[in-house]
Amino acid sequence: MKFLSIKEFFYKLNTIGFILLLVPLSAFIFLYYRPGNFEPMIQEEEKIFGLLEGAIVILLLVLTVVHWLKKFKIRKLKTLIELAKKMDGYAEIFLFRMALYSACSLMMVLGYFITGSLFFTGLFIFIVIITFLQWPVRSSFSRLLALNANERVMIMSNGDTVQKKKRVVKRHSAQS
Repeated sequence: MKFLSIKEFFYKLNTIGFILLLVPLSAFIFLYYRPGNFEPMIQEEEKIFGLLEGAIVILLLVLTVVHWLKKFKIRKLKTLIELAKKMDGYAEIFLFRMALYSACSLMMVLGYFITGSLFFTGLFIFIVIITFLQWPVRSSFSRLLALNANERVMIMSNGDTVQKKKRVVKRHSAQS
């Protein structure tokens, strides 16, 4: 991912994440509040619970695989020296995770559309909550990649160095 500053990096990650989250959310809202009476395609309880069990198994598999791949890739990223390469690797992990969560959310939307079951609504909300809990934040990025003190300061201050901040403070105090 191309970025010119640390601020732009997190801005792009958040923008892409929100877009990937809004696609299934808008589809779900559209189907949930659709006009007119709607007859679900599947109404038998056994088939609904079969689909629900399949969706839960797929969701658990996706969550497990995403967790394992994240741990594996983070271990590799910790060995890198350059902060820019660590950020690129983190962006790749985040986008992969968001794409899979978005796909699972769309699967729950499809399940709700086919069955009309509120259990799919609950799973959809669960995925959205999991997504927000794993949202990229500067502090979690620093902690996850075990950044050294200088890198941590750069991430938390948008790449502004301490010297630049001191000059701004001196300039303001001289004007007073």
